[in-house]
Amino acid sequence: MIIDLTGEVVPCCYWSGYGNFGKPLGNTNVSSLDEIWHGEAYVDLRTKVASEQLEGHPCGNCLAYRSTGVFPGFSWPVAYEHESGFCYLGKLPESFATAIKGSKSPVELLEDGKPLPLPDALHEDIRKIGQGRFSIWNGWLYFSSSDNVDPIFSGRKYELACDQARVTISGVVADSASGRNLKTAHCEYEAGEAEVVAEPSMISLISTADCNIDCPACSQNVVRVTKVQHRPETVPSVLSKVPYLTQFIWHGGEPYLIKKFRSFIDEFDPAENPNLAFGFTSNGTMITQDEALKLEKFPRLNASISIDSFNPAVFEQIRTGAKFERVWENFKRLHATYDAPTRIFSVGMVVCKSNMAELADNVRFAIENDVGLNLSPVVIYPVVEQLNVFSDFSRQTKGWRRAIVRAKELVAAAKSRKRLAMARVDPEGMLEEIERIFTSAKADYSDTISITCEIDDPYHSVQNMRRPAIVAYTGGKARAYVELEQGSSEGLLRLPRRYLHDERMVRLDFLHDVMEPGSNISSGSFRIERKTSLNVNYRVPKFATVKRPPRNISWANYGDSTPDGHHITDPVEIFEIYRELYWREVENVAIATAGYQRRSVGLMKQLVRYVRR
Repeated sequence: MIIDLTGEVVPCCYWSGYGNFGKPLGNTNVSSLDEIWHGEAYVDLRTKVASEQLEGHPCGNCLAYRSTGVFPGFSWPVAYEHESGFCYLGKLPESFATAIKGSKSPVELLEDGKPLPLPDALHEDIRKIGQGRFSIWNGWLYFSSSDNVDPIFSGRKYELACDQARVTISGVVADSASGRNLKTAHCEYEAGEAEVVAEPSMISLISTADCNIDCPACSQNVVRVTKVQHRPETVPSVLSKVPYLTQFIWHGGEPYLIKKFRSFIDEFDPAENPNLAFGFTSNGTMITQDEALKLEKFPRLNASISIDSFNPAVFEQIRTGAKFERVWENFKRLHATYDAPTRIFSVGMVVCKSNMAELADNVRFAIENDVGLNLSPVVIYPVVEQLNVFSDFSRQTKGWRRAIVRAKELVAAAKSRKRLAMARVDPEGMLEEIERIFTSAKADYSDTISITCEIDDPYHSVQNMRRPAIVAYTGGKARAYVELEQGSSEGLLRLPRRYLHDERMVRLDFLHDVMEPGSNISSGSFRIERKTSLNVNYRVPKFATVKRPPRNISWANYGDSTPDGHHITDPVEIFEIYRELYWREVENVAIATAGYQRRSVGLMKQLVRYVRR
C-alpha cells in the first residue's frame, strides 16, 4: 500500500505514474486501512492479477514488465531469491566481496556452521540436483540447501567464509509476526486468493509536506500552504501495521522534521520485527552523527538523500536554505556504513533546467565517490524546470546534448572498469530516458506556432506579482510558457504544432506565480486555425500582493494533524483551497470561493474576446 498525503492509496509506484492510468484503490480520509486493504478495489486487483486478465488494466501497462519482460515476483526480506529448481540466487554482500578481492583461498558456504561439500558446481546441477551444491560466479552466489529444503523459511543459518572474512546470508525469521504474516501472504498469493487474511507486507507512507528548507520548485509547496494533512488516526494506524511488515518506507516533506518519525526511530526494537527493511528519503540536513548511529539497529535499511547537484552553488540555488557542505558530510557519514544488500544509501537527484547542463559533471562526481545515483527527470512541475516544456528551446537547452552524450560515455567507461558506483546503481536506463525526453522536445519545438500576448496593465499589477507568467495548455498539459518581466508590454509563446493535430483548443492561464500551480488569476480557451502566428490582447486585472510567511518552516506542524488542516478526497480540491486562500489573503479583499469563480469566468470571457487572428 502506497499512501499519499492526499489519502489516496495505490498498490505500486507504476500504478498511476510513468504514463500509466490506474485509479486510487481507496482513500484514508474516507476509509480505514483495513477497509481499503479488504475492499472491493483491492479484491478486484488480486482477481485480475491471479487470472492474468490484464487487457486494459493498469498492471497490463506495467513499466517493470515493459522494461524487463517479466512481472515483479513475490518479495522476500532475504538476501537471495528462488531462481529455479533447487537453486537460490543472491548478490554477494558488498563487504564480503571487497574483503576477498584478490584472495586465492576458496570461499566456503556454511549451513548451520557446517561447510557444504560441493563448491564450484555447475549451475544446472544446482538447479536439478541441489543437495548443497553451490557456486560463486561473477559476484553472485548460486546455492541449494543440503537436503533441498527451501532455505527461505527453514530457519537455518547460512554464512560465507573466506580467510578471516565471514558474513551471514540472512533468511526469514519465521518465528515473528512479520514472518508468520509473510508465510500466510505467500500461501494466499500462490493460491490466487482475492480475499486475503494476511496483512499488508509493504507500506509506503507520505505523512506530511512539512519541510525545513525552501526549494522553490518543490511540488509540495502548494500542498504545504493549503495545509493538506492526514486525518489524526491515519499515521497511528500505519504504525500499528509495522510488526507485520517486511518493508516500511516513510516520506515527508522532510521526515526528520516529523516528531512521530523521530520517535519511531528512537523506539524501534528489532526483536519486534527482525525482518523489517526501513526506508526513507531525506534532504540530509538533519541527519547528525547521533541520528546516523540510531539507524544501525534496523535489520535492513535503504535510504535516499536528495542532492540535486554536487556543485555547491547550484545545489544551494535549487535547495534554498540547505548548505551543501553540511548535507554532503552527513551523507558521507551514512555512506561509510554502506553494505548492500542490508545497508543501502543512495543519492536522489532531480534533473531539471537548473542542473541539466552539468549532468556529466554530476555523473563523474558520483562515479569518483562510489555513489549510487538515481536520476529523476522533471516532466510535470514546475514548467520553468520541466525538461519537456520551454519558452525558448534553443537558448534554454544550450549544452544539453553534449552533457547527455558525455554522461553516457562516463557511465559506459565506468561499467567497463567495474566501478563500484555502477554496481550500486546503474544510471544507464535513466540517461536513456533523459535523452529520449530531450530528443522528443527538440522535435516538438522545431515546428511551433507563435502566440504574441500583448499586455495591458493599467493597474501596474505585474510588479506586485512574484513570478508572473502565461502558460499554454492543450489536452490538459502545459506545452509552452513565457515569464513576464516588470514593465513588459508583451510575451511570446512558442507552442509546438504537433499538439494541435487532434484538438485545436488552447487554454492560456495567467499565473501570478509560475512556481505555484493553481495561482492563475484568469484562464481563457480559444480555437487555433491553421495559422503560423496570432495575437492575444490581455488586460491584467487589479492585483494585490499576497502577504504570506516566506519560509516553509513557518507552515510546519511537525507531522501532526491540526484543527485547521484539510483532509481531501480528490487532488482537485487542493487548487480550490489554494484559490480561496489567495483571495482571503489579498489585502483589503474578502471574497469567498464562489465569488472568485464568478470573477474568473468573467476574465475567461474577457480573454477570449481579445483574441486576434
